[in-house]
Amino acid sequence: MKKLFSFLILLLIFNSCDDGDIIITGFEFDETDLQLCKGSKENEFVFFKINQTINESISYNFIHENFSDTIATSTAIIIELNDNNSNLLYRKFNTKVTNNYFCGNVPSNEIRIIEELIAIKGISEISTKIIAEDDNDGIPAEQEDLNNNGNLDDDDTDKDGIPNYKDQDDDNDNILTSVELPNEIPGDDSPRDTDGDKIPDYLDDDDDNDKILTRNEDANKNGNPRDDTDPVSGKLFYLDSQSTNKSVDVDINPNNTVQTTFRTTVSINNLIFDRSDQNFKDKNFSFGFRDITIPKKTKKK
Repeated sequence: MKKLFSFLILLLIFNSCDDGDIIITGFEFDETDLQLCKGSKENEFVFFKINQTINESISYNFIHENFSDTIATSTAIIIELNDNNSNLLYRKFNTKVTNNYFCGNVPSNEIRIIEELIAIKGISEISTKIIAEDDNDGIPAEQEDLNNNGNLDDDDTDKDGIPNYKDQDDDNDNILTSVELPNEIPGDDSPRDTDGDKIPDYLDDDDDNDKILTRNEDANKNGNPRDDTDPVSGKLFYLDSQSTNKSVDVDINPNNTVQTTFRTTVSINNLIFDRSDQNFKDKNFSFGFRDITIPKKTKKK
């Protein structure tokens, strides 16, 4: 699930003062992924970034019962730092650290913290939104806008309440759109149209135009017309307009899976550090965002 993002959060410059304090003006974690782990406590989480080039990290851990990176939020989750076990830490190490430092049970005893800054005040905002949904049927979601009006939700060929871009079986014939697309014609990538009626098979509920719905040309009634063949012609019933098969009643397969991409964005505002923060110019900054794509089941009518 790892994705490469370029996150310019802020600029980090630190030097030693006479009293040993760190002078900090900001943070930079270029080419660094925003990561997420679950903590050891119930409803505890930690967002973090690691810069292995200079052995540093920045992390934000918190506890919140309503946070999920796979559930969209209607409004941002607001948490005050140092409230309810939430805190922001900048650390520099003596050696490289990996995700296991935050996600493992016990950090290696070879890792030592040589510099640390702790935010004593600040307000975090965490929001999760759905940024993409696709049925992964071989047709890009943006190309399933048959009305050409820019609204993908308007296109629902089989009227099952699921728009085509989120419907793995666009015509409810119990054959996946991805299976009905290839036409097996060399050099021609247009969708298959078995009966030549200008309606591609993946949008046609009667692929051979024999007046029997493809779904009902399923002689063994197992919900898959693709394993029912005419014993004489050797062709599949649903693609053979000359077959003598009889129509049978078969329910629509209710199972449908949508690939849903969630984006979680984390920002922290009004930062105050435990020391030497008088030169910190950017009190508000964003960790950036983290995307995760998961399959989500939906029910067809």
